[in-house]
Amino acid sequence: MATSLAYLASVQKMLTRYGMSTYVAFGNIGNLLAIAVFIQPEQRRNACSLYLLTMTVFNICCLNVGIIPIIYTLDYYDITTATLLGCQMQFYFRHVFFQMLRTAKALSCMDRYAICSSNVRFRALSHPKVAIYVIIGCFISWSLIIIFFSWIRSVQNNSCNIFNETYAMIYTIYYMMVSGVIPPLMMTIFSVLVLKNLRSLRRRIQPGRRNEVENHPPIRIIRKRDRDLMKMIFIEVMFYVITTLPFSVYLVYKLITDPLIKSQQRKQIETFINYFLQSFMLYFNTAVPFYIYVATSPAFRRELKRVFIKLYAGMTGKQIRDEQHTRGMTTIARP
Repeated sequence: MATSLAYLASVQKMLTRYGMSTYVAFGNIGNLLAIAVFIQPEQRRNACSLYLLTMTVFNICCLNVGIIPIIYTLDYYDITTATLLGCQMQFYFRHVFFQMLRTAKALSCMDRYAICSSNVRFRALSHPKVAIYVIIGCFISWSLIIIFFSWIRSVQNNSCNIFNETYAMIYTIYYMMVSGVIPPLMMTIFSVLVLKNLRSLRRRIQPGRRNEVENHPPIRIIRKRDRDLMKMIFIEVMFYVITTLPFSVYLVYKLITDPLIKSQQRKQIETFINYFLQSFMLYFNTAVPFYIYVATSPAFRRELKRVFIKLYAGMTGKQIRDEQHTRGMTTIARP
């Protein structure tokens, strides 16, 4: 038994030292490049791009605030247990950042549903000003809600946790709902609704009826840049749901089995499972979106190419002009 426990501890250290370090590096690079794409003027005029920009910013925050202390702990002291303030503040910022990226991901799905809706009022919600107000409102709300869960945490036996049983039960239920149930459920529901709306629109407007298509706002809009955004979001949502579903199941298991008396071996196995699902896979989700966008969206690749060309032109002092082609906007540098 001691050998197996030592093996799990060794595997966890290797995953942290080599696995997390690798995807932190690639994740930061990818997220910075994604930010460079989404902050372009034409992207900022799109509500969905603003949600994706918000998600990408908080991806970087989660990666660095969450993982760097874990990696640092391997060779040095744990900054989250050194002081009570460090314990509470690290949890507070990490949790706010995670909730904001989950919220932004869900909002992007809702925005895609709004933009392909036949209801004018729903389509009006897909507007940059609306997106900005919603993002600010969500950030303020999460910042206030999480104060309580930070305050009830304390440091005991080199562990930063909630040791009051009542508060621990409240937090477990809260975390299970806001992390493992509601976000994936909302993303899945709105993704299905988008597909349903698209099928309905295709049935109502047959190919070849060009004038009707041109006069039909949902069809006209989704055949432009938004179509690629939908594809990007659908694939990202699928990846998110698949990688977070096991953790949702584990939270239910934990809620049911916490009152039971467990052996040391079982506790160690559960600790490793919790580490892999909550830390390793959860943070991995914050590192991969850029690579999903590059792999699935030709429009995103074109925009990324434009960013590189602008950067090159800025470094070399060359002018930049945009030319409109049939495939979209292309940025070229010239002397």
